[in-house]
Amino acid sequence: MKPITLHTRWNLDNLYNQYSLNDFITHLAALKSIIQDVEEQTTSLNLSEAIKQIEKAESFYYCLTAEDMDSSVLTTIQSLIYSLKSRLQIIISNQSKENKAPEDELLNKLSSFTSETLKGYEDLYTQVRSNLKVKVDFGEGEKELTFNEANHLALTHQSSLVRKRVFDALNHTLKTQSNVFGSIYNQIVGRRIDLYKEKGQDFLEDSLIRNGLSSTALKSMWNEIDAEIPNLVKFLKGKAGHNKISWHELMSSSQEVPYQISFSEAVDQLRKALEQVDTEMSNFVLMAVMNRWVDAEPSQSKPSGGFCAPFIDAGESRISLNYDSTIDSARILAHELGHAWHFKQLDSSSSPHLLEDRFEMTVAETASIFFESAFIDYVIQDTKDNSLKKALIGWKSERSFNYLMSIRGAFLFEQRFLEKRGDASLTSQQIEELSLKAQEEVYGGSLNEYQPYVWIKYIQFYRTEIPFYNYPYTFGFLLSIGLLELSKIDKEQFPQKYKTFLSQTGIVPVETLVKELFNIDLSQPKFWRQAIQKILEDIKLYLKL
Repeated sequence: MKPITLHTRWNLDNLYNQYSLNDFITHLAALKSIIQDVEEQTTSLNLSEAIKQIEKAESFYYCLTAEDMDSSVLTTIQSLIYSLKSRLQIIISNQSKENKAPEDELLNKLSSFTSETLKGYEDLYTQVRSNLKVKVDFGEGEKELTFNEANHLALTHQSSLVRKRVFDALNHTLKTQSNVFGSIYNQIVGRRIDLYKEKGQDFLEDSLIRNGLSSTALKSMWNEIDAEIPNLVKFLKGKAGHNKISWHELMSSSQEVPYQISFSEAVDQLRKALEQVDTEMSNFVLMAVMNRWVDAEPSQSKPSGGFCAPFIDAGESRISLNYDSTIDSARILAHELGHAWHFKQLDSSSSPHLLEDRFEMTVAETASIFFESAFIDYVIQDTKDNSLKKALIGWKSERSFNYLMSIRGAFLFEQRFLEKRGDASLTSQQIEELSLKAQEEVYGGSLNEYQPYVWIKYIQFYRTEIPFYNYPYTFGFLLSIGLLELSKIDKEQFPQKYKTFLSQTGIVPVETLVKELFNIDLSQPKFWRQAIQKILEDIKLYLKL
């Protein structure tokens, strides 16, 4: 099959019947009155329908952030949506308080107030980061870059010298502003701690409940990863020889992989990979791209990485990424299409709860990484040239290190910050020391330099509605490895089981679902050990080639 030519710009017009931006803002203002009518029961529109409208508006807002738009307009829209969601949360709480004690009502009010306060800090973080100017000398005079531009170039530019120069300039800029970001992060964590105390919860409990996972399963996963660190770092020693390499060299060396893949070729390869699992998945990928759900055009206004915004009631999604024909951009495309497939399986019928309150990130990241893992395995298997195969396996192993070690470091950092924060704020220097120490630990001391100011760079630390937005990636990575192996054994029944698994997100806890559908006990080390062994096999093959 020849690669097909496909559109690389999404269509947003059909989502709101070609609304202008002013029409959309007017629509948000009108929603405020509608929500008040819902609260006073003076409208035929019920709470579930109001929730759908707000969530649709929020997804549309995320799409607008990838367009070249005035940041002040985006801030206005974001503030309107946050205000509407906060009002909805109060209504949801009030409608479910019939059998609650007065102290529960008080706690609900405190939770609502805390949520609104945290959103304000998250918005402040976004604005401060967006206003950063990173000055870089490219040899033809100094140039100013935005945070997104600098972060993207530092990891993806073809020249290692340029990557390093931008990386150092970005870190210098973040260092000068670290006190501001430290203050914001201290406030976010401080408010969370206060709420946990009122609820009588420990730091992880809320996150584990949201993710349908037991502490036993999480500890089992981390214990197996920690036990294999000596074997995992053999890859680093084999790659670096006698000299240690830095985190930046490790995570940006994929740019040296001599593998270019056009957008159409990436779609074609992903379809072929998924065809081996489920024909319906493969057809879905083509449908999504042909129906212009994807915007792959490079743009300075886009954040690094990509995102998938759901429009569940319409049975659609919208995906944004900077596609640059590298293997990593093809991986991101597969990842976001995995999210879109997940959203397609969710029930669009009415719900009295916001999606974010019932959406398990553990399942979400399994769905996305399943697609990217299938794609990567197919590309490597389809490659006949041994030198190229080795380069691709090396890149795949670096990706594994990101999911296992970088994410592990982020988890340890967040956990230890919560433990140390207490009633007193930490200085930016103390925060940085915590971060670097966690990284050194999870990499087994095998690098000569770690990533500075990762606690500022990663927006996940500031996503106030999702505490510990890190371990679901590691969970999803290892579970996707296990599920891909199952798909080869149970070819007939796996596609339907997998669709059921995704469709039950937030209805049945993921740990229970995995046990019922796939007979995998996540509380035991056996599954995690088997998944990690697949990664070690890649490392052995890399060292052999």
